[in-house]
Order: sequence, then C-alpha cells, then structure tokens
Amino acid sequence: MARLKFIIPILILALLWSCSSPKPSTQNPKIPKKTENYTSAFPQSDVSELLKDVQQSVVRVVATGYYDSYSFGDGLVTMDEIQSQSPEQLANITYTVEESTAGTAIILDQYNSHYLLITAEHVVAFPDTATAYREGNGMPENTFLKSISIKRRQTNLAYTGQEIKSFEVIASNNQQDLALLDLELEENSNLDPYPLSLSFGDTDYLQLGSFLYMLGFPKGYAMVTRGLASSSESWNDRFFVTDAVFNPGISGGPIMASRDNFQSLEWVGMVSSATASRENVLVPRPSTEKYSNILRPYNDSVFVEEKTRINYGIAQAVPINQIKEFLLEHEELISRRGYRLIRKRNLSR
Repeated sequence: MARLKFIIPILILALLWSCSSPKPSTQNPKIPKKTENYTSAFPQSDVSELLKDVQQSVVRVVATGYYDSYSFGDGLVTMDEIQSQSPEQLANITYTVEESTAGTAIILDQYNSHYLLITAEHVVAFPDTATAYREGNGMPENTFLKSISIKRRQTNLAYTGQEIKSFEVIASNNQQDLALLDLELEENSNLDPYPLSLSFGDTDYLQLGSFLYMLGFPKGYAMVTRGLASSSESWNDRFFVTDAVFNPGISGGPIMASRDNFQSLEWVGMVSSATASRENVLVPRPSTEKYSNILRPYNDSVFVEEKTRINYGIAQAVPINQIKEFLLEHEELISRRGYRLIRKRNLSR
C-alpha cells in the first residue's frame, strides 16, 4: 500500500507537466499582408534572389564627347567673329579634350536582337558647344570669349559583361533627366540579359522612411545599396529625395521598394544624381599628358577648370510616375521600333 501511495503523486505530477508543456504549432507561418504604402521596416527576409533577378536587367553605359577647344588669351573675340571666321585663326592656343560620363541603364523590353533601355539623360548628353566668357572690371557681360569648345563627335558604349556594343539615343528629356536607348546584341551571345520583370510601382505611396534598394555601377562596380525615402515635403513631380550614398556611375539605376515585407519588390524610381557644389581649381595644360607634379615643377601655361564636389547622402531620384509619363509621351516611337512595352505593361494616361 505504501508503494502505491508513492506512485500516485508521481503520475499526477507527470500529467500536470504534460499539460503545461508547450505544444508545437500546426499553423502555417503568417503571410505578410500587402499594404497600400511602401514599408519603412527593415527587411526581415532574404531578398538576394530578388535583387539578382533585377541585376540581370541592368547594364553599364559610357558616353564620350570629343571636343576641339580654342583659347583666345587677351584677345577680344566675340561669338559673331567665331561664326564668320575659323576659330583656329583667332585662337592663340588650340587643343583637343575628351569628356566622358558613365552610368547605368535598365532594360525595359526586347524585340529580336534589339533591347530598349532607359537611363538618366545627363549620362548620355553632351552640349554641342561650351563657352567661357571673359570677366573683369568694365568688361561687358557675356560678350568676349575666353575659350570655346566645339563637339566633333560622340561615342556611346554599353558593357554587358563580356560584350561591348554601341547604342543609339532615340529620345531624351533634359528637364525629366530621362533618355531612351536602343541597343543591339548578337543573337548568339553567351549573355542572357532580359527586360526588367518588376511591376511598375506608384511613387504616391512612398512614405517617410520607406526602405529603398538601388542597383547600378558606381565607379564601374556592380553594386547594390540602400536608403530611406525622405520627408514628403522634399518631393515634387520631378524627383524625390533619399539619403542613399550615390557615386558617379550609378545614375540611371533602378530604385525598388516593397509593400509586403519584401516578399516582392516594385520599381518606384531611378537614380538621378547626388547634390554637389562646384569649385574652380588650377590645372596644367589639358594636352600635357606626361607631366608629373611629383618629379618636376610645372612651367607651362596654367588653366582654370571647374570641379564638382559631391555631397554624399543627399540624393535625388526620378519617381516612377514621371518615368511612366515619359514612356507614354514616346509611345509612338517605342511601338514604331517594334517594342510592345506600353501594351505589355498596361500603361495608360
């Protein structure tokens, strides 16, 4: 009997323990609900595969403008004289200079071996003429030329991994900072670039602190970066602001956000530019390629050149709503070249 009394309390304790022990859940994990606004939460899931898919739809582009430049020294040369005479006859110094810009382009559509791309207009645009006027006491403003540079030609190249191909700029808008490109690749290419598969988003639903991803080629490197959308007070119809760190070369890259905790991404904008300040610096003669300021003093002519200093962390982006308007404005041109982008994306005015 004593033994039975000892066993009963043990059984009762075991029963109570089994009732209080947590049981494994048989319910499925909660699927994030899609919201109207883009999330400001830090991603809590792996987005690497989503970003890899987008990366297949971006290419690096480089444009170069070739200029003949003329400096007029102390001569009082006007634009009328340049138009009536050869600048070589008026200049005391003549030299050539190249201006290059690099950026990122997004593949939007494909037709046979042709690809329709979009990028920032400033990546592929060079002025036909650049002028600098003499300044000083008693000198009339914008009258006498200090120097003039005239563009002779321009080259446009797209780098798609192992292949380098020239592209054509088929449409551009300086105010919107947008340009459409047409790129032809070999049909037997080992590469497999394809149009961007992301849905077109809606910038109106970006909110303060919305988490953003960007892809592009800063300094020529394929990279991904991130940032937050700034206060809506900084937005307008042409751009919105983010704190992402932009480097030269990422302009034209896609910006993405999510409404379902990063189970999927939407295209919400394009990298445009970082804010910058300009300053004048003294430089050697542009054609003096072998000069080294480490080995010997420089005794030739000195030139003033304008340099741009980037203010990192204050960057502008073109909203997707502006991009959609730009594409619709060029709907006829896009269709005439065989692309079905407007129809496939169901874009409407």
